[in-house]
Amino acid sequence: MKRYFTVEEANRQLPLIEPLLISLQQLKREISAKNRDLQAAKAALGSAAAEDAFFAEEAETEFLMMQANSLIAKVHEHGAEIKSVDLGLIDFYTLVDGKEAYLCWKLGEPHSIRFWHGLYEGFVGRKPISLLKNAEDPE
Repeated sequence: MKRYFTVEEANRQLPLIEPLLISLQQLKREISAKNRDLQAAKAALGSAAAEDAFFAEEAETEFLMMQANSLIAKVHEHGAEIKSVDLGLIDFYTLVDGKEAYLCWKLGEPHSIRFWHGLYEGFVGRKPISLLKNAEDPE
């Protein structure tokens, strides 16, 4: 079931979500580096490499992916959608004039939602919260 947030409700989630996003970014960098190294090692050995020669490295990468998926699930449990891991960009559903919209926050911004946008406008369509009467109480 979709949950709609007021600005205040979303703001309360930010300190809980921020460390999850930071950890997720670190994991993504680690996974990318391991994948690059693994592909380079496989390319260096060519087709002569045994299938199980890289089992440990592949298993380690798979474990890191499981950790990343767990962090993503935790962010979702807080009601946020991850729009970009690299940017640390998340959105919360809200209602604006009875229509669905997003409250938008980016890692590095203060722990207060300052922007919102329509469902299909994305990050470039962000508007200041000050232009919004207030995200409606979903009740």
